[in-house]
Amino acid sequence: MNGFDVLFDHHNTLRGLCKKITAMPPTSHERQDSLDELLVELDIHMRIEDELFYPAVQAASKLVAIAHAEHRQVFDQLAVVLRTPPEDPGYQAEWESFVAVLDAHAAEEERDLCPPPVQMNDDELNVLGDKMRQRMAELRDSTIEKLHVKGRTALLRTF
Repeated sequence: MNGFDVLFDHHNTLRGLCKKITAMPPTSHERQDSLDELLVELDIHMRIEDELFYPAVQAASKLVAIAHAEHRQVFDQLAVVLRTPPEDPGYQAEWESFVAVLDAHAAEEERDLCPPPVQMNDDELNVLGDKMRQRMAELRDSTIEKLHVKGRTALLRTF
């Protein structure tokens, strides 16, 4: 699987989790469990992009800089969602704003960075995809990664 396929597939994973969460009652324990799963997958996604995907398309430095700024927007909106109690009347609107920001970021990457504005051959793309999948698996299996996400989540809820 090449790097673009890995990225697109994970975008769809994130979108699927968002749809699943949206369909659940805001105060349900299942929704919180799914939100925790989304937070881990979102962190994994941002890390594979920052560590592997963006450096591979670095020649498109302006587009990569924009993508980094969009990551901050995603986390800013996520912080608003995490600070809003699920029973708050405005919670659903904040959640929908987060989903829209996340989806817009994914769509822009898919449109502007895939295929990259630099030439990469099939072998390079497949090596990149293998590295991305391996890093995702490492992060999913890492207790430290889960603690990292819990810590970030606590900070986002606080500030």
